[in-house]
Amino acid sequence: MVAGGLRLKREVINSAPLAPRWDSPVANIWVDSSVYHLDSTFSYLIPANLADTTFVGSSVLVPFNGREIEGVVHSFDFSSKTTGLKSISKVIGSIPLLSEEIIELISLASLRYACHPFDLIRSAIPDRVATVEKKFGFSALERTPADRKSRSEFLQLPPSKSRSSLMADKIRQLCSEGPVLVVLPDAHEVDKLHEELNQRSIAHAQLTSTLSRSNHYEHFLKVRTGQINVVIGTRSAVFSPVPNLRSLLIYNEGSDHHYERRSPGWNVRDIALLRARQSHIDTYFIGYTPSGDVASLINLEEVRHRRVRAKARVRTVSPIHGELLPSSALAPIKSALKAGPVLFVVPTKGFAQAIRCSQCKTISRCECGGALEKKSANAPVSCNHCLSTKPQWRCAWCQSELFSLASRGIERHQQEIGHLFPGVPTFLSTGDHRITDVVEHGIVITTPGMAPENPLGYSALVILEGDRFLNQPDMRASERVREMFFSHSALVSEGGEVLLVAEQGHSIVTALTTWNPLPLIERELTERAELSLPPFVRCASMTMESLDISRLKSALESARQDGRLPQSVKILGPITSGDKSTLIISAALSEGDAMVSTLHEFMRRRSVGKKSLPQLRIDPYSLSH
Repeated sequence: MVAGGLRLKREVINSAPLAPRWDSPVANIWVDSSVYHLDSTFSYLIPANLADTTFVGSSVLVPFNGREIEGVVHSFDFSSKTTGLKSISKVIGSIPLLSEEIIELISLASLRYACHPFDLIRSAIPDRVATVEKKFGFSALERTPADRKSRSEFLQLPPSKSRSSLMADKIRQLCSEGPVLVVLPDAHEVDKLHEELNQRSIAHAQLTSTLSRSNHYEHFLKVRTGQINVVIGTRSAVFSPVPNLRSLLIYNEGSDHHYERRSPGWNVRDIALLRARQSHIDTYFIGYTPSGDVASLINLEEVRHRRVRAKARVRTVSPIHGELLPSSALAPIKSALKAGPVLFVVPTKGFAQAIRCSQCKTISRCECGGALEKKSANAPVSCNHCLSTKPQWRCAWCQSELFSLASRGIERHQQEIGHLFPGVPTFLSTGDHRITDVVEHGIVITTPGMAPENPLGYSALVILEGDRFLNQPDMRASERVREMFFSHSALVSEGGEVLLVAEQGHSIVTALTTWNPLPLIERELTERAELSLPPFVRCASMTMESLDISRLKSALESARQDGRLPQSVKILGPITSGDKSTLIISAALSEGDAMVSTLHEFMRRRSVGKKSLPQLRIDPYSLSH
């Protein structure tokens, strides 16, 4: 101790690693270097004091480029030379979080998505909690090789029945065959299935980001150590290391929630198909309508379609003068209200999504380019992009200070519906304020996907502004709308009616009435094939600063001319949004893997040359953004 109470600084000297045992293999390790082209394994010695705690899948610290970084043991090699190799510094935790099966899956997926393995590992394993890990022991579980042919099916859900209950019954049936993994699009669906499984006394683990860190890690370790045979979770659960997994179920596989937001943008459906082929797992896609990707697999007979025979009562009512609800719809709604609650589905939340000048009729926009809106009846005009408010709104063209509301949001719908049905209670259910209680009487107004289930079903469903749903420009819009129309129609009780407020003659009405979306999907697939759109081509998007995009496009064009990219490759764009621009690259299915491989090598070379890397996404959810 020195004067003034200061404490002398002590330097800790790391002890030299012990020599490896004579029988220790070399560990091949993925290192989290944050460098794109350093995505292969690196070889390290296993010191004698770590030999008994180092497994395939263990997280370790290794010396790399003058610093200690984290890595994962990919495999062991007994034949490699040991001269000049460095040693593992530390094993992190007592349990290897990745199984051999998941390591093989990540190896395949990193090639498919042209990414570093750690971009997938971050999704595959949760954050460690040391106090939780101390409760568990680990012994390597024997991996039983599957020598059977796996099944792949699309199971269509019927109307007027609880999907969570139906899925729970299917899980109970499959449990007798072996471990089951279920992946759902959001935590709300997981919670509903969790309740149904509890009612059936089926032990299971939940894996969602809404759990606390300790609960999430505890559930994960129960799965990893083979204590639980049924796992339900959201997107990242598809990587769950369930020992000897037999059945993999995915609900609503076309949902955008099944697509990873972070690069490389992998999706659950394709990871599941990779895992199923690798480990001979039975795969079940469950939903009301298949996506175009699964529908194309049904046509190729790679997925068996299990259709239910059912019908629904559907009626289209057309607005004549742009009114919210045509007068012809009022009587059936009033009649339905006598039998039970009525569900209204509207396109958007808020009050008004667009502001129009009352004098020159120009749609008003913010200086930043964002759309102006009113979030509630008493809220000021504000921008939905930069969030600035416009308390003293003035038209930029004619300087008029009077505006009108050009688009309805859910709160404005509630206001107008309240006037049409006085004395009837109305309830809003949105992503911000989701109804969880059962509504026994009245009107429930919801945005897509936020409708509360009713045990007895709704006496009627009213889809407002149907043309806004049906005329969206996005490539995936028709898939989303089909699933939304079918899933909400399924909430109607037997004998209840679906009212679609839209122009007459849309084919979705026939699909709903016959509970068969396949003819509608077939027409759409024919159009996509003619236009060379997914799922008939493989696609990639590359996004970077607009200033650099022209040079990137020139480099890709040169690669195609030199024969490094397949001849079927098309390079579209750039599509500019703000200071970023995107190129769309497509190739025939037969040359898709070659395209991805070339793009992977192209990115590696840019990384070696320390050039800026574009954000690369393989088979993105949408090509329009």
